[in-house]
Amino acid sequence: MKFLKTAADKLKLAAAFMKRETGEKYFAAALLFLVLSFVCEIFIFNYKWIDSIGSDPVVVEDPSISGANIEDGRIMFSDEKATVSIDDIDKELKYLAFELEDSEEAEVLKITISAYDEANASSRLSAPQRVVTTAAKTSQYIPLHFSGNVGSMRIEVEKTTDGTVACEGITLNANVPLLISLPRMLLFAAILFVLYLLRPRSCVYKVVTDLRKDEQKMMVFTAAFAMAAIFICMIRTNPEMLTWHEKYDNQQIYYELVDALKDGHFYLNVEPSEELKDLENPYDPSLRSAEKASYRWDYAYYEGKYYVYFGAAPAVLLYLPYNLLTGNDLPNYTAVAIFGICYIAGVLFLLWEIIKKWFPKTPFALYILAAAAFTAPALTFAEHKPDVYAVPIISALAFAVLGTAFWLAAERTNKKGDTTLSPRYLCAGSICIALTAGCRPQFLIGVIFGVILFWKYVFKTRDLFSKKGLRSTIAVCAPFVVVGALVMIYNAARFGSPFDFGANYNLTTNDMTKRGFVWGRTGLGLFTYIFQPLHVDALFPFIHDFGKATAYQGLTLTEKLLGGVLWLYPMLLIGVFGLARKRLFEDQRVFVIVCASLAAAMVVAVADAQMAGLLTRYYSDFVWLMMIASSVTAFALYRSAGEGTAARATVVHVVTALMLLTIAFSFMTIFAKNDNPVETANPGLYYSIQHMIAFWL
Repeated sequence: MKFLKTAADKLKLAAAFMKRETGEKYFAAALLFLVLSFVCEIFIFNYKWIDSIGSDPVVVEDPSISGANIEDGRIMFSDEKATVSIDDIDKELKYLAFELEDSEEAEVLKITISAYDEANASSRLSAPQRVVTTAAKTSQYIPLHFSGNVGSMRIEVEKTTDGTVACEGITLNANVPLLISLPRMLLFAAILFVLYLLRPRSCVYKVVTDLRKDEQKMMVFTAAFAMAAIFICMIRTNPEMLTWHEKYDNQQIYYELVDALKDGHFYLNVEPSEELKDLENPYDPSLRSAEKASYRWDYAYYEGKYYVYFGAAPAVLLYLPYNLLTGNDLPNYTAVAIFGICYIAGVLFLLWEIIKKWFPKTPFALYILAAAAFTAPALTFAEHKPDVYAVPIISALAFAVLGTAFWLAAERTNKKGDTTLSPRYLCAGSICIALTAGCRPQFLIGVIFGVILFWKYVFKTRDLFSKKGLRSTIAVCAPFVVVGALVMIYNAARFGSPFDFGANYNLTTNDMTKRGFVWGRTGLGLFTYIFQPLHVDALFPFIHDFGKATAYQGLTLTEKLLGGVLWLYPMLLIGVFGLARKRLFEDQRVFVIVCASLAAAMVVAVADAQMAGLLTRYYSDFVWLMMIASSVTAFALYRSAGEGTAARATVVHVVTALMLLTIAFSFMTIFAKNDNPVETANPGLYYSIQHMIAFWL
C-alpha cells in the first residue's frame, strides 16, 4: 500500500508539473523530443537495418555485363546505358546493395530492376526505376518485393552524370547498415517541439505582440535574420542558376541597360541584325526562324533598336550604383537576395502595423508564424530561380509591402483618441508604392490600400486634398508625380507613348503585339492560378508539376505549373473565409481590405493570363494580396474567440495548421520537377533531402 501511495503521489506531482507553464517544463519537453527523435531514428527511420538483420548476404562475383567494364573488381559505368545480369539466384531476396565508390561530386545512376520470380516465370517483372547516388548512402540499399524465389535478375543502369561511376560491388540479401542522419534527427525533434509550442494551451499565446519592447525587437531581428539566412542558403540550391548572368544574353539585360544609361540614352548598345530589321513582322517567331534572322531572346525590339521592357527601377537603384562603385556587374541572384531581404523586413513591418492598429492582443508567436507563412510563397519562387526575371517581381514585392506598411503607420492616434496623419510616413509609403511602377506595373494595384485607409481623411475629416491638409497632400502625391513623370518620360522616349512599357515588343515565343485581350483566356487563367488542384503522389517532393489541359482554340502560353494557390498555399483559405464573416472586423475598413485584397488578386491574375500567359513566377504578382487578407482574418479570428474557450483552441489548431502547411508546401515546390529542376542542377542536395524525408525508399 505504501508503494502505491508513493507512486500516486509522484503521478500527482508529475501531473501538476505538466499543468504549469514554466521554462523547466519546456526544457524537459525539448529533451523528451530529442530522445523520442533518437528512438525514431533507430527504430523507424532505420527500419531497413532492423529488417535486414539475419539476412544471408551473397556477393555477386561474376555478373554478365554489357555497356560497362570491370576494373580491380569494380564495375565501371562510363556509357550512358549498361546492363548487369545475374543468373541462377534461386533465392528469396529482401535487399539489394548497389554500392558506389565515394566521390567528391554527387554521382547518380538510375537503375531499373527486373526479375523472373515464382509469380512471373515466363516474363520478367519490371520494378519502377530507382536512383542510386553517392549523395545518399541509403539509396544504395534497395528493398525488393518479388514473389518467392527469384530465378534471375537484370539491372538496367542509366548514367545521368558526366565521367565514370564506379560500383564497388553488388550484394543480394545485403545487411543494411545503421545510417543515422543527425540533420533528420534534429529536424524531427525541432518539428515536434514547434508543434508542442504552438498548441492552444501553450504559454507563447500569453506573450502579446508589442515591438516597442526591447526583448521583442531582438526576437524579431533574430527571426528576420533566420528567414534571410534560409532564403540566401536556398538561393544556392540551384548552383547552375548562379552562373546564368555570365552565360546568357537575356540574363545580362540589366547590365546592358546600365551601359546605355551611362552613355546617355535608353536604347541598348547592342545593334540588331540587318535580317531582323528587314523582316516585315520581326515579332513573328516562325518568320524569324524561316528567315534565319539572328536576334536577342526576350529583348524588346522597336524601330530598329533593342530596349529593356523590364522595369528600370532595379537597374537605377542597384545595378547602376554597383557598377559605378566597383566597375563590375551585379549578379542577378545578389539583387534577388537584397530585395528578398527587404521583402522579409517589409512583411514583418506590415504585420506589426496591422496588429498595432486593429489587433493589439495578437500573440507574438502568431505574428512570427504569420510572417513566415506570408513570405514563404514569393521567396520560394525566387529561391528556385534567382535569375533576371525574378528581379523586377521581388523588387516590386518589397516596395509594395513596405509602402503599405508605411501608409498604415502614417495614421497616428493620440491619447484623446483623435487620429492624425504623419506626412513623413505618408511620403515614405507613396515613394515605395510609386516605385513599383518602375519595377513591375501590376503592383501599382497596391494604391487600393491607400484609397481604403485614407478615404475618411479625403471625404470626411478633409485632412487630405484640402488647404488644412496641404502638407499631407503633398507628401502623398509628390512621389507619384515625380516617379510617374520619370516613368512616363522613359516610356515616351523609348516607345512614343508615356503609357507604353514595351512588354508587347518582346522577342519571344509569340507575337505579343497581336495578343490582345481575349475573354476566352479569363476562365482558364483564374482556374489555373487560383483553383487548379495539386498533382500529389507518394514520391518526393510529393507535389509535382503538370502541363496544361484546355480546349481553348488559340495560343495558350504556359509553363509546367504546380496548382492553384488556394491548394498550394492553404493559408489563403483563411482570407476567403473572412469574406463571409463581416462581423469579425470591428473597424469596417479591415473587412474592406479583405474584400479588396482578394478582388485585386483576381484582377491581377486575369491580367497576367491575358498579357503574358500562365507562368510560375507570376504567382508572386497576386499571392501577396491574398496573404494580406488571410493574415488580417487570422488575427481577427483569434481575437473573436474567447480566451480559454473551445473556439479559441479550434482557431489556433486550424490557423497554425494552415500556416505550417503553407510553409511546408512552399519548401516542397523548390524541389518540384518544373523548368530547371534542382534534381538535375544539384542532385547531391536533391537526393540527400529525398532520402532524409522519404526514409522508406
